Amino acid sequence: MPDGLVHFGWLALVLGVLLLVLVVFGYQNHRLRRRLGRAERPGRRRAEHAQDSREAILAALAEGARLLFNHGDRQDVLQRALGALGRAVEADRVYVFENHRDPVSGRLLASQRFEWVAEGIQPQLQNPEMQGMDYDEVIPNFRSSLERGLAVHGRVEEIPEPERALLLPQNIRSIAVVPIIVEGQFWGQIGFDDCRRGRSWSSAEINALGIAAATIGAAIRGIRAEQELANLANTDSLTGFSTRRQFLKQARAAHAEALSRDTSLALLVLDLDRFKAINDGHGHLVGDQALVWFSRVCRQCLRQEDLIGRLGGEEFAVLLREIKQQQAMAVAEKLRSCLADSPMKTGNVEIRMSVSIGLAGLVKGEDSFMGMLERADQALYQAKRNGRNRVEAAPDGLNPAV
Repeated sequence: MPDGLVHFGWLALVLGVLLLVLVVFGYQNHRLRRRLGRAERPGRRRAEHAQDSREAILAALAEGARLLFNHGDRQDVLQRALGALGRAVEADRVYVFENHRDPVSGRLLASQRFEWVAEGIQPQLQNPEMQGMDYDEVIPNFRSSLERGLAVHGRVEEIPEPERALLLPQNIRSIAVVPIIVEGQFWGQIGFDDCRRGRSWSSAEINALGIAAATIGAAIRGIRAEQELANLANTDSLTGFSTRRQFLKQARAAHAEALSRDTSLALLVLDLDRFKAINDGHGHLVGDQALVWFSRVCRQCLRQEDLIGRLGGEEFAVLLREIKQQQAMAVAEKLRSCLADSPMKTGNVEIRMSVSIGLAGLVKGEDSFMGMLERADQALYQAKRNGRNRVEAAPDGLNPAV
């Protein structure tokens, strides 16, 4: 064989081998890239899902914040904001716990105040175990993290006792709990339950939920401030009864309702006898204590649904709904005798008090509550003229209850 053909054959063989190597290498490199791509895609998907979830949470939070700080009924809007957050994070239950102290032991407790649940999920707001939970006994592991401003999250099956024993009966499979910090203090917590799957919570989601907790905390602080202002305006600070203005507002509404429904209504107007002598003889501080004592006696003798107001000084009013004449007289007499038989002790002094009571009932055709109040006042003056420490009814009496 000529030398040129030999060299050409060897060259072709070498080129063929090189080509085969390149093909094999290229195929392996392609397979490697495919494997790497398959390995990277779940990571990318997880990262993209976490980012999407974070953005959804922040979008829901932005809408909730807009409503919370611009809507009149923040209590209702807070519920809607929790629902928006729950849907954004794909949770089945969202709730807020408020911290408070045991009045006797001073131990830190947590009670559920707000809740949103997805369709088909059992609410827990009325569960007695969700009220007054002792941190050290029920959720000690949560407390150690939450007090340091750290979120607690994970699958319930991996959460240690005693928290797991609390969560499993609620069919919770995964949970995220974020502390609510108000004015630098550990105010409470916001929780997110997943009752259908044991999921993992990404750091992006937890960070977004931390922002949500801060916003919810600010909203709750605003709600509480508004409630406190409303209470100051509508509640007598000494006795805890309604102020005159609030009592008259509620009494007018009850009067109109009773007329429209053709039901009975009774009004008691009460005045503590010779109260000026208590102030003059023992000082105004003891006089205030006497008013507090009287308010306690009233609460013991009256029904929870009865409306009580302080009209001014030592004069009070009680509105009794759907009650017959004999019953109303019995209630007034019980209140009178309870006060007379319950002297107040302050230091070494025992102070006996009595009350005069005027009673008026609902009269068909009398459209104004003020007419009813005037008749009860006249009955009160009659009780005073007849010797005090007694009950007098307006001459027209009470319409029978239906």
